Amino acid sequence: MKETTLSDYNGMSSTGNAAFAEESTAAYPCNISQDYPIEYESGKYSIFDVANWFLSKESMTHKKLQKLCYYAQAWCYALKGYKLTDTTFEAWVHGPVSPVLYERFKDFGYDTIRLCGNFIPPFDSGDLELLESVWVTYGNHTGNALEALTHNELPWKVARQGYEPGERCSIPISPEIMKSYYQSIYSGGKA
Repeated sequence: MKETTLSDYNGMSSTGNAAFAEESTAAYPCNISQDYPIEYESGKYSIFDVANWFLSKESMTHKKLQKLCYYAQAWCYALKGYKLTDTTFEAWVHGPVSPVLYERFKDFGYDTIRLCGNFIPPFDSGDLELLESVWVTYGNHTGNALEALTHNELPWKVARQGYEPGERCSIPISPEIMKSYYQSIYSGGKA
């Protein structure tokens, strides 16, 4: 198995104080768009900071982590109008996936990822409130349940148009569709 050191992982964080994530089985030793404001075009935070925040809540599978990060991004578009993270989510077979987050955690497979070390969240209070809301709404679901949920939602379905169910797809999920779809849900409309 590939071993990643804390210094390798810290290079992926915008804060430099990120914690190292490892499998709960201890298989890895813990070594320490145009509608959005231009300043947030590349994302307000690192996807790894958002992932660390969710991992600080509980250990979880890679699939669940991907979906929670996706929902954080989608609801930020809908409620705040800007890009929360420095990544794009693509319409993969098992739901929305950030390719850079996938690359970091792909070696964990179906094993649980846990956070060890200290993580100091870099989020302002409004963004922290958004993350808490996403956690309260989706955090009690499994990765498989969140996958099923995203498969029934318009943003993923639109990006997957023309692809067979098991066919590989790297089409980005549209921020505009995410924004309008989740705004519709928030306002109580039918999406």
